[in-house]
Amino acid sequence: MVKLYVFKKCTLFLLALLVLLTPFSVSADANARQNWFFKTVEGGRPVLLGGSDLPTKYGVLALGNPDDKVVYLTFDAGYENGNVARVLDALQKHHAPGAFFILPGLIKYNPEIVLRMTEEGHTVCNHSTSHKDVSSIRDAESLRKELSGVEDRYRELTGKEMAKYFRPPEGSFSETTLALCTELGYRTVFWSFAYADWDNNAQMDEAKAKEKLLSALHPGEVLLLHPTSATNAAILDDLLTEIESRGYRFGTLDELASDVSARRTASETDGTSFRENPDAGKYLALTFDDGPHPTQTDEILAVLAKYDVKATFFEIGENIAANPEIAKRVCEAGHEIGNHTYSHPNLSKLSADALRKEITDTQTLLEEQCGVTPTLFRPPGGNGTAETVKLVTELGYRYVLWSWRVDTRDWEAVPVDSVVNTVLNNVKGGDVVLFHDYVVGKSPTAKALEILIPALREQGYAFVTVSELMSL
Repeated sequence: MVKLYVFKKCTLFLLALLVLLTPFSVSADANARQNWFFKTVEGGRPVLLGGSDLPTKYGVLALGNPDDKVVYLTFDAGYENGNVARVLDALQKHHAPGAFFILPGLIKYNPEIVLRMTEEGHTVCNHSTSHKDVSSIRDAESLRKELSGVEDRYRELTGKEMAKYFRPPEGSFSETTLALCTELGYRTVFWSFAYADWDNNAQMDEAKAKEKLLSALHPGEVLLLHPTSATNAAILDDLLTEIESRGYRFGTLDELASDVSARRTASETDGTSFRENPDAGKYLALTFDDGPHPTQTDEILAVLAKYDVKATFFEIGENIAANPEIAKRVCEAGHEIGNHTYSHPNLSKLSADALRKEITDTQTLLEEQCGVTPTLFRPPGGNGTAETVKLVTELGYRYVLWSWRVDTRDWEAVPVDSVVNTVLNNVKGGDVVLFHDYVVGKSPTAKALEILIPALREQGYAFVTVSELMSL
């Protein structure tokens, strides 16, 4: 059973492969070299690549949710000069995750730095083997060789697979590059803000650099920094402190990939999916995915009972079969039950028949074990397409997502404070809050609920099931 959650943690980025289901019509000038750029807009979010539709078409990660005060910290790290370690120190102090796009030289000459990145929970990503312009590459095998060189060295050093995120050197690419990355299972990552920090002989004044970075701060920002920069190393601690003081948090690329894919799904389903009810007033729906768990579900049920809160549990068929008595207790406590598939697969890789079986097998179990027929369906990771939603609707279900700003990321076994702060700093009336009652490792969820439920009630919020929230 653990394999389901290891799969989930290690491959959230694969949720983004739903772009493969969209037919690509590569333009006649697909091989033309382009350079990534952004244009800042005073008081607003930047315009990327002149407003081109290529980022959306190929699932590029460069800008997150406009309603989520989150910053994604990314670093292009080709070597160590003492400053990379200082940058890691600042990230560690703030418990801030970073994504490091590295070259083979860093692995060869400073393996301890790469190991530290990995051990401290940062995402280590691909910046190519040669650091050459990849826009002239025309076939998948040539690009695969460019990517595999650094991948192989990382695997040899850490025993782990490198995350499937790629940043083209110097931001040079072509439409063909984007299509080939998608074909190879990679997400291309650019940025929504950067500044001239890469030249060690022309470093910006620290105060000016900090002011420049803060003046461009925006929700969903993908920030590119070079960790070899002396200025960046000197200001990062203060910069992160100020960003946090403005109500922002720091997110991972896995989160961004999931968010981008799920928001795209929601936008393509013409209102047939549900993720929040902004007209509901101060009502919230607490939802729990992936259970039932042998111990964690009962811990959560105890907290909910203590505060007389009813919630919605989206359960996995395999876990119902393994823990039928716990599934019954969820129902007997008066909570709403939703269908979360039988084996927690990546829906973008399933045929219609396979998805139908995933849903109906779980429905049968719930009917047999709990005497309920679920009417709500939540796709693993928020993944899916308009066709997925249509099939789910035909089976009599409502397709339920969640409010992206209150995805607690508790499945990553993050600290309790992280779960609490994500909700309290971002919640709005009508939100569907995402938790999990099956977490690999030490779950923060029950303890976080002990803090959150009284705090939210003090702010005037009341709790309802998803179905009740829909009807308000």
